[in-house]
Amino acid sequence: MAKSSTGSARAVEYDEDKNEAATPKTTANPVSPDAAVDDDEDQAYYHWSKRNGVFRPVGHTQDQVPSGIYEIDNDNSGWFLSKVKFPSDNLLRLPGMPIDYILDQIDTFWKREELFKQTGLLHKRGILMYGPAGCGKTSIIRLLCDDIVHRRDGIVIMVTNCRLAETALGGIRQVEPRRPILTIIEDIETFMGQTDESSSARALLALLDGETQVDHVVHLATTNKPDLLEDRIVKRPGRFDLVIGLNHPIADARKAYLFNLLKDNVSQEELLIMVDETEGLGLAHLRELVVASYCLGLDRKETLARLRTNFKNKLSTKGKREGVMGFTTSFLDADGKVKLND
Repeated sequence: MAKSSTGSARAVEYDEDKNEAATPKTTANPVSPDAAVDDDEDQAYYHWSKRNGVFRPVGHTQDQVPSGIYEIDNDNSGWFLSKVKFPSDNLLRLPGMPIDYILDQIDTFWKREELFKQTGLLHKRGILMYGPAGCGKTSIIRLLCDDIVHRRDGIVIMVTNCRLAETALGGIRQVEPRRPILTIIEDIETFMGQTDESSSARALLALLDGETQVDHVVHLATTNKPDLLEDRIVKRPGRFDLVIGLNHPIADARKAYLFNLLKDNVSQEELLIMVDETEGLGLAHLRELVVASYCLGLDRKETLARLRTNFKNKLSTKGKREGVMGFTTSFLDADGKVKLND
């Protein structure tokens, strides 16, 4: 038996003949998985990791990653997760937005895990949101992140590299087999090449439904350009089974958003005028209007004219879309009607 190796975290006895770690004998308090422990500047290593009979010194170890939003990166030691803050203004559940509908869909998905298991199917789901810039996609994403992190103690992965994300998800599943995971793929069209045979397209498709796909995951993607994805992504079974089309915010949504920003700094009459003036504009345009006209004191009429001049609607959402709902659950034909599945 080799002599004990003592560290500030714990001491473990090893069997030299087998080169294997014997049952650890903890001599100090172990690191709590939930504790945010900062490594001492003078001490880089606390534990040993073992792979293929090779032992490497490592820092603090945890049984699970704290719930939160992460990006994946890599260095000479391999891939790693780094926690990020999701930048956003005050989040609102605006009228006409599908947040409750999507949350209900996701809640049903998590509750029916056993049925997936009984059928031998992977417990995964794909959701695609499309719509013009400023229609509320980012706000919905943040609310969905809050649900997975705070309600389900899960983790969110912001995908910036599909091949790296595929590798990392496989690694996460080895450490935490049942942890709820939500992946966010914003502007999914930017991950596609010219053909399905391009390396970037293959990486995206492998992440969504390749041979190494994982259990207990929801893939959430967004796009401003659904026409580029309809045939190559959405029509393939197993990739996105729920498609949500977001339109520009309806009048009630614009009113609630503007009031949340301006509160009592404008009269009710002035607020209603602004709601009428901003028909067809997105939340990003409303925010810029408030910044320019209220915070900076610029002329509101001129600002509105500039916003409308710069705004270009490239989506297949023809005609006036005002109504009680601000979203659809499929793609639209060129005439603006909901397209039925083939």
